[in-house]
Amino acid sequence: MDDIEPKISPLVDALNKTGLVRTFSSCEGHFAPEKQTLVDRNHAEVRFVPADGISAADVEKLLAYLLTRFKTRHGLIPVKLTAHELYTPIDDETVEKTFVLELRPFNRFDSPDRKRADIDRAIEQIIRILMLWLEGRVAKG
Repeated sequence: MDDIEPKISPLVDALNKTGLVRTFSSCEGHFAPEKQTLVDRNHAEVRFVPADGISAADVEKLLAYLLTRFKTRHGLIPVKLTAHELYTPIDDETVEKTFVLELRPFNRFDSPDRKRADIDRAIEQIIRILMLWLEGRVAKG
């Protein structure tokens, strides 16, 4: 992967370190009015597929762990963390299935600087949860 934006790069690295996913796309979020385009850029996200030999069910278990722990520890304000599967048509017969982890400011009316700070803090919090998950896996293994 080339040119990963610096504010999302630590989360991309942490997700890849789980060994369960292979990331291929990310965005750190762009909140200033002049950075808005037809595409919604008012959030951060990482897109990924299961790593070789890993089932979608294993990825879903990781996401469930991450989402529930984040909500329990940090709630939905100021950042709402969600995940979903995205189905994208590739050609007339092929549909690609991708996982998306999304960090969205809860209050879209907050200032761009506030949104940036909230997303950056949430990225750090998610990384800490992922590291706890990795430690638990090592302890079990």
